Amino acid sequence: MKISKAEDQSLRLVTCLARAAAQLTLADLAARENLPEPTVAKLLSRLRQGDVVVAARGRHGGYELARPAAHISVAAVLQALGRPLLDGGGCSPAKPNDRRCPHLGDCGVRSVWRHLEARVSHVLEETSVADLCRTEQQVTRQMSTLWPEASEHPDAGRGMASPLPALAACAAERS
Repeated sequence: MKISKAEDQSLRLVTCLARAAAQLTLADLAARENLPEPTVAKLLSRLRQGDVVVAARGRHGGYELARPAAHISVAAVLQALGRPLLDGGGCSPAKPNDRRCPHLGDCGVRSVWRHLEARVSHVLEETSVADLCRTEQQVTRQMSTLWPEASEHPDAGRGMASPLPALAACAAERS
């Protein structure tokens, strides 16, 4: 799984709205996150279509979260951008159930990809936007409860084994 620039920026925008706990204009969000206004407009449009944010027009308009931050998962934010969380199995060159696959009946590799997909999906679903507003240490602790084995990895302290290194860094960066 690779977190795209748009996904990272969207999570930052949503986290910014959560911290503000109020409506923010497109210009405010762009300034706070040091992003170009056209980029912010494009991302907010997609987040609005995905029911993550709502927009109010007019003189006192702006953007705010569609629901409380604790009720918006990281998965929901990523899905609002229109890309599946994971690509569905990692089997290559054939699809997981493609009849041309020579390992259709018995494949240990497919089992690894399915297990990994389930674990990553679990972490994304169980991590809320409110969680991302906490300190990096608190987010890291939560990640350790959602995926304990990752925190036991020798590189865990350096963000190498965390399933969501970009998200943990985002939370601390914006505090």
